[in-house]
Amino acid sequence: MNQIKIGAFISERRKAKGWTQSQLAEKLEITDKAVSKWETGRSMPDLSLFLPLCTLLEVTLNELFAGECIAEEKLKEKADEVLMNVITNWLGHDKWETKESGTVLQNVLEVENVSKLYENILEQHKTENNSVLAVNDVSFQIPHGSFVGIMGASGSGKTTLLNLIATIDKPTNGAVRISGQNIVDMPDEAAAEFRRKHLGFVFQEYNLLETLTIYENIALALTIKEVSKESIRPMIQNLSEKLDISAILDKFPYEVSGGQRQRCACARAIVVNPDIILADEPTGALDSHAARQLLDTLAMICREYGATILMVTHDVMAASYCDRILFMKDGEIKVALNREQENKQTFFADILKKIEWMEGES
Repeated sequence: MNQIKIGAFISERRKAKGWTQSQLAEKLEITDKAVSKWETGRSMPDLSLFLPLCTLLEVTLNELFAGECIAEEKLKEKADEVLMNVITNWLGHDKWETKESGTVLQNVLEVENVSKLYENILEQHKTENNSVLAVNDVSFQIPHGSFVGIMGASGSGKTTLLNLIATIDKPTNGAVRISGQNIVDMPDEAAAEFRRKHLGFVFQEYNLLETLTIYENIALALTIKEVSKESIRPMIQNLSEKLDISAILDKFPYEVSGGQRQRCACARAIVVNPDIILADEPTGALDSHAARQLLDTLAMICREYGATILMVTHDVMAASYCDRILFMKDGEIKVALNREQENKQTFFADILKKIEWMEGES
């Protein structure tokens, strides 16, 4: 993907509309600095901005990716070629490793008819008594070893749903079973104990303790789980080599990069062997290179450690690493998309099409 060519094209189309960088930034609700970086080829627009940017500049997605206007008679012929070329350049080459056929996997997570109603809140989608139905009758299952993503616009209910599964919040109705145990009716103290023993977390903001080294941050999770002292060091050393952070174990979080901090968070999540890892926008604070490294790490721990991962994301690139995507809108799961035997590039294109279809249904 030629960032400089795309940046020049954005600049050209912006000027053709008679807009300044500030005016385009205001329409997209971003900073002038972001537009300046695009136009000078120093960065690319966030994936969530591609479609609104195309609408504003009156170009197609393929034209934006190609960095030039495509003649109408050639548009259909070039559309798939341009898109797949861009996706391949962006994501790299990848062959999807299919799961063993004929294997029946036990469900780690079962969400059954779950709803969450917030009372007396003045928000969009409010009911007559000023309450908000944030999650509406959601049901799905996640088998052991799966990497599942939840996508949806801001306010769709995806973060609320993740909080219900994480025992941070309680549903109004329905059941949430993790490894067969219904967590809905657990008292707060039991829920906190369940989180420590059965759940792993990877957050957008890392949530590492700045006064502890990388090693100590990972060891803390094992100490809380009462793992024997002599077992802790070999467990951390083995995992840190897999995640390529063994050289920074003695450093503090502020001394390493965002990508390294996030891989430390992954190590902390997986080292306790949780039933499921819950990841909330884990690539949100990372640049594209660090994001790809993190996603490769998540895919690896799913594949090699048999980890089960549920990830909330708005990022199509992140979603393309999953083997299944649940699309949320207005508190409901509207549609699911399975990767099947597709490679990452084809799945990326399928996700874009599904998002476009959902926006067309609005």
